[in-house]
Amino acid sequence: MVQHMPHDKVLWIDLQPTLHCLNKRVSQLLSRSFAVQRWSFQHDLDESCSVDTVHELLNQTLLASSESMHLIGHGISGTIACLFAEKYPELVKSLTLLSVDTVSANHWSSHYLDMRSQFPASRKAILSHLSSLLFSNHDSRAFDALPCLLAKCLDTEFIQGSIVNHQTIDNLHVPKVPTFILNGENDFVVDANSRQRWSETLKSGDRYVTIKRGRHFFHFDNSQQVAQLITAFMQMVPGQWIDRELSSNDFTSLARS
Repeated sequence: MVQHMPHDKVLWIDLQPTLHCLNKRVSQLLSRSFAVQRWSFQHDLDESCSVDTVHELLNQTLLASSESMHLIGHGISGTIACLFAEKYPELVKSLTLLSVDTVSANHWSSHYLDMRSQFPASRKAILSHLSSLLFSNHDSRAFDALPCLLAKCLDTEFIQGSIVNHQTIDNLHVPKVPTFILNGENDFVVDANSRQRWSETLKSGDRYVTIKRGRHFFHFDNSQQVAQLITAFMQMVPGQWIDRELSSNDFTSLARS
């Protein structure tokens, strides 16, 4: 097993700060093994924004660091982190993506916009229905709060098809850095075919895991399991993980919840 010093740094990319409460459990568990920092992005509502703008600011942050960092991102934050790692691989030690598809348009916000345009229902009703699809109801308080959190994101934060002015974001493929992808088995945003799409671009040292029965925010319900999987991956970067031969399980692992 590769031994890591406590100063190994993890940067959690957070383009939707309102939803950080759903990332917090995993982040806190990872902090037992790594120095975890949160990179949050917000801007004025009347200020134009693009992926390039976010990348420029993130680049400044990482250039100021004394070493490359492990990046983590969920949803659209993971999409932007993946594009960044492709553009600046020398700044990224590894990349972990949660609920991210190669098809960059597959985000919960795009599904909301589609529902809003197709169904004669109120915004509140659509968000309540969307929440039931995105999140399990194991924690009733979190489940009840999710429609309000999603509404705030739509109004004030980085959402494809809203604040980013309908710009096209390139579809993804695995960058040069070691990459770990975790998606939920029952995520209607990142469909089941995502595993095959990602597998076509995975390289030696990468890993894909499906969380059994997981929905879009599976890391909230399965924080212990997800943190353990991420920790195990990062502790093998660099070292035996990227040097050894891969097995078929690395591409199609099905984790139990």
